[in-house]
Amino acid sequence: MDYKTLVKAFSALAQESRVKILKELVKFGQEGLCPCNLVKKLDMTNSNLSFHLKELGNAKLIRKEKQGKFIHYYANCDFIKSLGDFLIDDCRKFNCSCQQGAKND
Repeated sequence: MDYKTLVKAFSALAQESRVKILKELVKFGQEGLCPCNLVKKLDMTNSNLSFHLKELGNAKLIRKEKQGKFIHYYANCDFIKSLGDFLIDDCRKFNCSCQQGAKND
């Protein structure tokens, strides 16, 4: 992964609403969610949600798929995993202690 792609993804996640959207999409995995369900779950306006979905899509963090009349959004889990792998790759190579003492906040 190149730095430009990495920065774009993390820039998209530097906004609380987008993190919440992504976490919801991760929860629903292969089922995905249509925007109407996301609006209800996250108490957002349609236009606000649309803006954030576009930013997440441009950053490759989510993908969309048309199903009949509806569009469903999905977390791009392979890409999200590659972000994490990219960040901890040197830790693995050099036996960094960040892997051993990781804590969940």
